[in-house]
Amino acid sequence: MALLITRPSTFLPLLTADGDDPRYGDIVTAKDYYPSRFSPDIARAERVLTRYPALDTMKSQNLEAVSRFLGQNLPISYSPSFLMQFIVGKDCFCFCARDLSRECGLRKHDDNGIVGVVAGKILRSAMNREVCTGHVMILAVATEWRRFGVGCGLLRKLELAFHNVTCSSITAPRLKSIFLHVASTNNGAIQFYEKGGYAYEKSECGYYGRKVDGVVMRKNVD
Repeated sequence: MALLITRPSTFLPLLTADGDDPRYGDIVTAKDYYPSRFSPDIARAERVLTRYPALDTMKSQNLEAVSRFLGQNLPISYSPSFLMQFIVGKDCFCFCARDLSRECGLRKHDDNGIVGVVAGKILRSAMNREVCTGHVMILAVATEWRRFGVGCGLLRKLELAFHNVTCSSITAPRLKSIFLHVASTNNGAIQFYEKGGYAYEKSECGYYGRKVDGVVMRKNVD
């Protein structure tokens, strides 16, 4: 099997009829399915060689798994009852990135192969019904999947969902901006959002507790 290390540019699974990835050949060892068992360097190489994560909408049967994933990858936990709003709420969205190689039958996983989650909703103004704002409420990516573009793909997926709502009819409100909160101490996340077009707007004292302030970042889209 020839090694071809490249940075994934899309998250749409490209599989043949028998489930193989025609770009990287057959997957022949259990190590390919479970790269996280091995060293980080090997895992990063093999993760590109196995499957791109597929992006899809969170389903009700995934609530428990998504809640567990967020609890493992964020300092704040989100209960299944809280996450339910992204299924039943109007203009609410939640998308999951799933590692398809974890569904190949070698072992039963209880996390549905989830490696990333993004969630948000559209906020409508009572003062001006002609405009609305997108709110990115949750964005989390598993540690071993970071720096592979998973976060970028999830964020773009949510932004596109916001745009689709506002473009659904001529009477739909215009999307003015998208905003989010990030901990002032999380420099990596701040840089990530800056690369995505978000800019510092203001700080909120104690947003994440008495010792950690929140930073509001906003991206103008109109």
